[in-house]
Amino acid sequence: MKKLTLIAIAVAAASGSANAAKVYEDEKHAVDLYGRIYAGYTAGDDAGKSDNFGADQYVRFGAKVKSMIGASNYALGRYELQMENNGEGDNTSATKARLAYAGFGGDFGEVTFGRNYGALELVADWTDSSYVNPYGNSAIGISSSREEGIGRSDSVLKYAGEFSGFDIHASYKFNDNQKMEDADGNQTVDADNSAYGIALAYTFDFGLGLGAGYNIANNGEAKDSKLALLGVNYDANGVYAAANYSMGENNKAFKLHGSDAKNEHTGYELVAGYKFTKTFRAQAMWNKAEVEPQGGAKYDNVDYYTIEGRYDLTKQLRIVAAYQINNIDNAENEFHFAARYDF
Repeated sequence: MKKLTLIAIAVAAASGSANAAKVYEDEKHAVDLYGRIYAGYTAGDDAGKSDNFGADQYVRFGAKVKSMIGASNYALGRYELQMENNGEGDNTSATKARLAYAGFGGDFGEVTFGRNYGALELVADWTDSSYVNPYGNSAIGISSSREEGIGRSDSVLKYAGEFSGFDIHASYKFNDNQKMEDADGNQTVDADNSAYGIALAYTFDFGLGLGAGYNIANNGEAKDSKLALLGVNYDANGVYAAANYSMGENNKAFKLHGSDAKNEHTGYELVAGYKFTKTFRAQAMWNKAEVEPQGGAKYDNVDYYTIEGRYDLTKQLRIVAAYQINNIDNAENEFHFAARYDF
Protein backbone atom coordinates (compact mmCIF):
# COMPACT_ATOMS: atom_id res chain seq x y z
CA MET A 1 0.00 0.00 0.00
CA LYS A 2 1.21 3.49 -0.84
CA LYS A 3 -0.14 6.67 0.79
CA LEU A 4 1.02 10.28 0.66
CA THR A 5 -0.02 12.80 3.28
CA LEU A 6 -1.09 16.31 2.24
CA ILE A 7 2.29 17.65 3.35
CA ALA A 8 4.12 15.09 1.26
CA ILE A 9 1.92 15.90 -1.73
CA ALA A 10 2.77 19.58 -1.47
CA VAL A 11 6.49 18.87 -1.19
CA ALA A 12 6.39 16.47 -4.14
CA ALA A 13 4.50 18.96 -6.31
CA ALA A 14 6.92 21.75 -5.46
CA SER A 15 9.87 19.57 -6.37
CA GLY A 16 8.43 18.81 -9.81
CA SER A 17 8.54 15.08 -9.18
CA ALA A 18 7.12 12.96 -12.01
CA ASN A 19 5.30 10.91 -9.34
CA ALA A 20 3.54 13.89 -7.76
CA ALA A 21 0.23 13.06 -9.50
CA LYS A 22 -0.22 9.70 -7.72
CA VAL A 23 -1.76 10.69 -4.40
CA TYR A 24 -3.22 7.35 -3.30
CA GLU A 25 -2.85 3.78 -4.48
CA ASP A 26 -3.46 0.33 -3.03
CA GLU A 27 -4.52 -3.04 -4.39
CA LYS A 28 -8.06 -1.88 -5.25
CA HIS A 29 -8.08 1.91 -5.37
CA ALA A 30 -6.14 4.68 -7.11
CA VAL A 31 -6.43 8.46 -7.10
CA ASP A 32 -4.48 10.62 -9.56
CA LEU A 33 -4.30 14.39 -9.67
CA TYR A 34 -3.06 16.29 -12.71
CA GLY A 35 -3.04 19.82 -14.03
CA ARG A 36 -1.61 22.47 -16.29
CA ILE A 37 -0.55 26.09 -16.07
CA TYR A 38 -0.58 27.92 -19.41
CA ALA A 39 0.66 31.50 -19.75
CA GLY A 40 0.45 32.76 -23.33
CA TYR A 41 0.20 35.93 -25.36
CA THR A 42 -0.90 36.62 -28.93
CA ALA A 43 0.72 39.52 -30.74
CA GLY A 44 -1.25 40.87 -33.69
CA ASP A 45 -3.53 43.70 -34.70
CA ASP A 46 -5.28 45.00 -31.57
CA ALA A 47 -7.72 47.12 -33.60
CA GLY A 48 -10.22 44.29 -33.86
CA LYS A 49 -8.84 42.30 -36.79
CA SER A 50 -7.02 39.73 -34.65
CA ASP A 51 -9.45 37.33 -32.94
CA ASN A 52 -6.91 36.10 -30.40
CA PHE A 53 -5.04 39.30 -29.55
CA GLY A 54 -3.74 39.64 -26.00
CA ALA A 55 -3.49 37.37 -22.99
CA ASP A 56 -4.24 33.65 -23.13
CA GLN A 57 -3.80 32.29 -19.63
CA TYR A 58 -5.43 29.48 -17.70
CA VAL A 59 -4.92 26.97 -14.91
CA ARG A 60 -6.37 23.48 -15.21
CA PHE A 61 -6.86 20.90 -12.46
CA GLY A 62 -8.11 17.34 -12.81
CA ALA A 63 -8.68 14.21 -10.76
CA LYS A 64 -9.11 10.58 -11.81
CA VAL A 65 -10.34 7.86 -9.47
CA LYS A 66 -10.52 4.12 -10.04
CA SER A 67 -11.72 1.26 -7.83
CA MET A 68 -11.47 -2.41 -8.76
CA ILE A 69 -14.61 -4.56 -8.74
CA GLY A 70 -13.52 -8.16 -8.73
CA ALA A 71 -10.56 -9.31 -10.80
CA SER A 72 -10.96 -7.24 -13.98
CA ASN A 73 -13.89 -4.82 -13.66
CA TYR A 74 -13.67 -1.39 -12.08
CA ALA A 75 -15.53 1.80 -11.28
CA LEU A 76 -14.13 5.13 -12.45
CA GLY A 77 -14.66 8.86 -12.21
CA ARG A 78 -13.06 12.00 -13.59
CA TYR A 79 -13.40 15.72 -12.95
CA GLU A 80 -11.54 18.53 -14.72
CA LEU A 81 -11.81 22.24 -13.95
CA GLN A 82 -10.29 25.20 -15.80
CA MET A 83 -9.85 28.76 -14.55
CA GLU A 84 -9.10 31.43 -17.16
CA ASN A 85 -7.92 35.01 -16.78
CA ASN A 86 -7.54 36.67 -20.16
CA GLY A 87 -8.31 40.29 -19.31
CA GLU A 88 -7.25 43.13 -17.07
CA GLY A 89 -8.50 43.27 -13.50
CA ASP A 90 -9.56 40.80 -10.84
CA ASN A 91 -13.12 40.35 -12.13
CA THR A 92 -12.29 39.03 -15.59
CA SER A 93 -11.67 35.41 -14.59
CA ALA A 94 -13.90 32.59 -15.80
CA THR A 95 -14.18 29.12 -14.29
CA LYS A 96 -15.66 26.17 -16.14
CA ALA A 97 -15.95 22.44 -15.68
CA ARG A 98 -14.40 20.78 -18.72
CA LEU A 99 -15.16 17.17 -17.73
CA ALA A 100 -17.28 15.53 -15.03
CA TYR A 101 -18.28 11.89 -15.51
CA ALA A 102 -18.43 8.52 -13.78
CA GLY A 103 -18.92 4.93 -14.89
CA PHE A 104 -17.49 1.44 -14.98
CA GLY A 105 -15.16 -0.57 -17.18
CA GLY A 106 -13.45 -3.87 -17.83
CA ASP A 107 -12.26 -6.08 -20.67
CA PHE A 108 -15.37 -5.04 -22.59
CA GLY A 109 -14.42 -1.33 -22.56
CA GLU A 110 -15.80 1.60 -20.55
CA VAL A 111 -19.31 2.99 -20.08
CA THR A 112 -19.57 6.50 -18.60
CA PHE A 113 -22.16 9.22 -18.06
CA GLY A 114 -21.76 12.95 -17.47
CA ARG A 115 -19.94 15.85 -19.11
CA ASN A 116 -17.66 14.16 -21.60
CA TYR A 117 -16.39 14.20 -25.18
CA GLY A 118 -18.70 12.88 -27.87
CA ALA A 119 -17.74 9.87 -29.99
CA LEU A 120 -16.24 11.90 -32.87
CA GLU A 121 -13.46 13.18 -30.64
CA LEU A 122 -11.74 9.82 -31.21
CA VAL A 123 -10.86 10.91 -34.77
CA ALA A 124 -11.06 14.71 -34.44
CA ASP A 125 -8.31 14.63 -31.82
CA TRP A 126 -5.76 13.51 -34.43
CA THR A 127 -5.48 17.04 -35.86
CA ASP A 128 -5.98 18.78 -32.52
CA SER A 129 -2.22 18.73 -31.97
CA SER A 130 -1.24 22.40 -31.93
CA TYR A 131 1.50 23.23 -29.45
CA VAL A 132 -0.36 26.45 -28.51
CA ASN A 133 -3.86 27.12 -27.22
CA PRO A 134 -5.53 29.32 -29.90
CA TYR A 135 -5.05 27.17 -33.01
CA GLY A 136 -6.00 23.76 -34.35
CA ASN A 137 -9.27 21.83 -34.74
CA SER A 138 -10.91 24.98 -36.13
CA ALA A 139 -12.25 23.72 -39.45
CA ILE A 140 -13.97 20.34 -39.19
CA GLY A 141 -16.88 21.50 -37.02
CA ILE A 142 -15.92 20.24 -33.57
CA SER A 143 -17.71 22.43 -31.04
CA SER A 144 -17.52 22.28 -27.25
CA SER A 145 -21.15 23.35 -27.04
CA ARG A 146 -23.47 21.10 -25.06
CA GLU A 147 -26.02 21.43 -27.85
CA GLU A 148 -24.54 19.03 -30.40
CA GLY A 149 -22.84 16.24 -28.47
CA ILE A 150 -19.69 16.44 -30.61
CA GLY A 151 -17.07 18.06 -28.40
CA ARG A 152 -17.41 18.35 -24.63
CA SER A 153 -21.12 18.14 -23.81
CA ASP A 154 -23.35 17.61 -20.79
CA SER A 155 -25.51 14.51 -20.14
CA VAL A 156 -23.47 12.21 -22.40
CA LEU A 157 -23.80 8.43 -22.14
CA LYS A 158 -20.68 7.02 -23.79
CA TYR A 159 -19.11 3.68 -24.62
CA ALA A 160 -15.41 3.37 -25.49
CA GLY A 161 -13.70 0.09 -26.31
CA GLU A 162 -10.38 -1.09 -27.78
CA PHE A 163 -9.97 -4.53 -29.35
CA SER A 164 -6.88 -5.73 -31.29
CA GLY A 165 -6.10 -2.38 -32.87
CA PHE A 166 -9.74 -1.31 -33.27
CA ASP A 167 -11.16 1.60 -31.25
CA ILE A 168 -14.89 2.20 -31.16
CA HIS A 169 -16.66 5.10 -29.46
CA ALA A 170 -20.43 5.56 -29.30
CA SER A 171 -22.22 8.39 -27.52
CA TYR A 172 -25.75 9.57 -26.84
CA LYS A 173 -26.43 13.04 -25.47
CA PHE A 174 -29.73 13.21 -23.61
CA ASN A 175 -32.12 16.07 -24.23
CA ASP A 176 -31.54 18.64 -21.46
CA ASN A 177 -33.64 21.55 -22.72
CA GLN A 178 -34.32 24.24 -20.16
CA LYS A 179 -37.23 26.50 -19.35
CA MET A 180 -36.85 30.06 -20.57
CA GLU A 181 -38.87 33.26 -20.30
CA ASP A 182 -39.75 35.30 -23.38
CA ALA A 183 -40.14 39.08 -23.60
CA ASP A 184 -43.76 38.87 -22.39
CA GLY A 185 -42.85 36.83 -19.32
CA ASN A 186 -44.24 33.57 -20.70
CA GLN A 187 -42.45 30.32 -19.90
CA THR A 188 -41.09 28.48 -22.92
CA VAL A 189 -38.99 25.34 -23.28
CA ASP A 190 -35.93 24.99 -25.50
CA ALA A 191 -36.19 22.62 -28.43
CA ASP A 192 -34.98 19.04 -28.15
CA ASN A 193 -31.16 19.07 -28.24
CA SER A 194 -30.42 15.35 -27.97
CA ALA A 195 -27.65 13.93 -30.15
CA TYR A 196 -25.89 10.69 -30.96
CA GLY A 197 -22.65 9.73 -32.64
CA ILE A 198 -20.34 6.85 -33.45
CA ALA A 199 -16.67 6.66 -34.45
CA LEU A 200 -14.36 3.79 -35.43
CA ALA A 201 -10.59 3.76 -35.83
CA TYR A 202 -7.96 1.15 -36.60
CA THR A 203 -4.23 1.53 -35.94
CA PHE A 204 -1.69 -0.65 -37.73
CA ASP A 205 1.46 -1.90 -36.00
CA PHE A 206 3.68 0.40 -38.09
CA GLY A 207 1.97 3.58 -36.83
CA LEU A 208 -0.75 4.27 -39.42
CA GLY A 209 -4.28 4.96 -38.21
CA LEU A 210 -7.55 5.20 -40.15
CA GLY A 211 -10.80 6.53 -38.70
CA ALA A 212 -14.35 7.64 -39.47
CA GLY A 213 -17.29 9.01 -37.53
CA TYR A 214 -20.83 10.36 -37.82
CA ASN A 215 -22.95 12.55 -35.54
CA ILE A 216 -26.56 13.80 -35.64
CA ALA A 217 -27.93 16.46 -33.29
CA ASN A 218 -31.60 17.41 -33.01
CA ASN A 219 -32.41 21.04 -33.71
CA GLY A 220 -36.05 21.34 -32.70
CA GLU A 221 -38.31 22.28 -35.60
CA ALA A 222 -35.33 23.16 -37.82
CA LYS A 223 -33.16 20.74 -39.74
CA ASP A 224 -30.87 18.45 -37.76
CA SER A 225 -27.18 19.21 -37.38
CA LYS A 226 -25.14 16.49 -39.09
CA LEU A 227 -21.41 15.85 -39.30
CA ALA A 228 -19.44 13.10 -41.10
CA LEU A 229 -15.71 12.80 -40.47
CA LEU A 230 -12.86 10.87 -42.14
CA GLY A 231 -9.31 10.84 -40.77
CA VAL A 232 -5.85 9.35 -41.17
CA ASN A 233 -2.74 9.71 -39.02
CA TYR A 234 0.82 8.41 -38.73
CA ASP A 235 2.94 8.41 -35.59
CA ALA A 236 6.33 6.66 -35.68
CA ASN A 237 10.08 7.34 -35.85
CA GLY A 238 9.75 10.93 -34.68
CA VAL A 239 7.23 11.80 -37.41
CA TYR A 240 3.65 12.81 -36.72
CA ALA A 241 1.22 13.56 -39.55
CA ALA A 242 -2.56 13.64 -39.66
CA ALA A 243 -5.42 14.74 -41.89
CA ASN A 244 -9.15 15.13 -41.20
CA TYR A 245 -11.94 15.82 -43.66
CA SER A 246 -15.49 16.65 -42.66
CA MET A 247 -18.83 17.25 -44.35
CA GLY A 248 -21.78 18.63 -42.45
CA GLU A 249 -24.81 20.86 -42.32
CA ASN A 250 -26.32 23.32 -39.84
CA ASN A 251 -23.29 23.02 -37.55
CA LYS A 252 -23.07 25.30 -34.53
CA ALA A 253 -19.31 25.78 -34.88
CA PHE A 254 -20.08 27.93 -37.96
CA LYS A 255 -23.16 29.63 -36.44
CA LEU A 256 -25.50 27.62 -38.66
CA HIS A 257 -27.26 25.58 -35.99
CA GLY A 258 -30.40 27.69 -35.59
CA SER A 259 -31.50 27.76 -39.22
CA ASP A 260 -34.14 25.70 -40.97
CA ALA A 261 -32.17 26.06 -44.20
CA LYS A 262 -29.70 23.40 -45.35
CA ASN A 263 -26.46 25.27 -44.67
CA GLU A 264 -23.50 23.05 -45.58
CA HIS A 265 -19.84 23.10 -44.67
CA THR A 266 -16.68 21.26 -45.70
CA GLY A 267 -13.66 21.16 -43.42
CA TYR A 268 -9.99 20.30 -43.96
CA GLU A 269 -7.30 19.95 -41.28
CA LEU A 270 -3.71 18.88 -41.90
CA VAL A 271 -0.72 18.63 -39.58
CA ALA A 272 2.85 17.40 -40.14
CA GLY A 273 5.64 17.50 -37.58
CA TYR A 274 9.01 16.05 -36.67
CA LYS A 275 10.79 15.52 -33.36
CA PHE A 276 14.35 16.64 -34.08
CA THR A 277 15.79 15.94 -30.62
CA LYS A 278 14.52 14.81 -27.24
CA THR A 279 13.79 18.42 -26.37
CA PHE A 280 12.88 20.15 -29.65
CA ARG A 281 10.15 19.51 -32.19
CA ALA A 282 8.36 21.54 -34.87
CA GLN A 283 5.27 21.22 -37.04
CA ALA A 284 3.09 22.94 -39.63
CA MET A 285 -0.71 22.99 -39.69
CA TRP A 286 -3.45 23.96 -42.15
CA ASN A 287 -7.11 24.54 -41.26
CA LYS A 288 -9.76 25.48 -43.81
CA ALA A 289 -13.58 25.48 -43.63
CA GLU A 290 -15.85 26.32 -46.55
CA VAL A 291 -19.45 27.29 -45.75
CA GLU A 292 -22.25 27.29 -48.31
CA PRO A 293 -25.53 28.80 -47.03
CA GLN A 294 -28.67 27.69 -48.78
CA GLY A 295 -29.38 30.20 -51.51
CA GLY A 296 -26.03 31.95 -50.96
CA ALA A 297 -22.51 31.84 -52.28
CA LYS A 298 -19.82 29.61 -50.79
CA TYR A 299 -17.23 31.40 -48.65
CA ASP A 300 -14.22 30.55 -46.46
CA ASN A 301 -15.08 30.69 -42.77
CA VAL A 302 -11.63 29.45 -41.66
CA ASP A 303 -8.40 29.46 -43.66
CA TYR A 304 -4.99 29.65 -41.99
CA TYR A 305 -1.55 28.05 -41.73
CA THR A 306 0.62 27.84 -38.64
CA ILE A 307 4.32 27.16 -38.19
CA GLU A 308 5.02 25.99 -34.64
CA GLY A 309 7.93 25.09 -32.40
CA ARG A 310 8.23 23.46 -28.98
CA TYR A 311 11.21 23.22 -26.64
CA ASP A 312 11.04 21.08 -23.51
CA LEU A 313 13.09 22.58 -20.69
CA THR A 314 12.10 19.70 -18.40
CA LYS A 315 9.54 16.89 -18.53
CA GLN A 316 7.03 19.29 -17.00
CA LEU A 317 7.96 22.70 -18.47
CA ARG A 318 7.92 23.63 -22.16
CA ILE A 319 8.23 26.81 -24.21
CA VAL A 320 6.00 26.98 -27.29
CA ALA A 321 5.53 29.44 -30.15
CA ALA A 322 3.46 29.65 -33.33
CA TYR A 323 3.13 32.00 -36.27
CA GLN A 324 -0.29 32.03 -37.93
CA ILE A 325 -0.71 33.05 -41.57
CA ASN A 326 -4.37 34.03 -41.94
CA ASN A 327 -5.83 33.84 -45.45
CA ILE A 328 -9.24 35.31 -44.59
CA ASP A 329 -9.85 38.75 -46.13
CA ASN A 330 -9.03 41.66 -43.79
CA ALA A 331 -7.66 39.27 -41.16
CA GLU A 332 -4.19 39.83 -39.71
CA ASN A 333 -1.40 37.34 -39.17
CA GLU A 334 -0.56 36.53 -35.54
CA PHE A 335 2.36 35.39 -33.42
CA HIS A 336 1.68 33.44 -30.22
CA PHE A 337 4.14 32.37 -27.54
CA ALA A 338 3.64 30.70 -24.18
CA ALA A 339 5.13 28.80 -21.27
CA ARG A 340 3.31 25.63 -20.22
CA TYR A 341 3.81 23.57 -17.06
CA ASP A 342 2.16 20.14 -16.71
CA PHE A 343 1.90 18.17 -13.51
